[in-house]
Amino acid sequence: MGLAVKILATLYGLLLFAMFIVMARKRGIKPFYTTLWLIVSLFMFSFILFESFYQWLSQLLRIESATLFVIVGLISFLFVYVLYLSIKISELSNKVQELISYTAILEKEIRNKEKTQLVNHEDPC
Repeated sequence: MGLAVKILATLYGLLLFAMFIVMARKRGIKPFYTTLWLIVSLFMFSFILFESFYQWLSQLLRIESATLFVIVGLISFLFVYVLYLSIKISELSNKVQELISYTAILEKEIRNKEKTQLVNHEDPC
């Protein structure tokens, strides 16, 4: 692995690590996601520190280079993460639809009670 790739991976790892530490302190992101992205940043550091391990693993899996192995690994991680987010978005969409239905039912009940109260006040008998 070239020096430029090592420097880029180090800078990217530091940037991710610092960014999610700040977000965790401000509580701008849930702890699960902070942990997840901190692991990704540590993975970027491990790419530099354990380069020989990744080269051995890429040879074992018959992948051309360790760099390609890491890139494929990161892309695979992102695909799994996008799938996870898609599932969460679907769940939230279903919940929003339920809330819309529930709100419509409540609004109808309120209108019916208002009409009932108006009729009772107009007819003193």
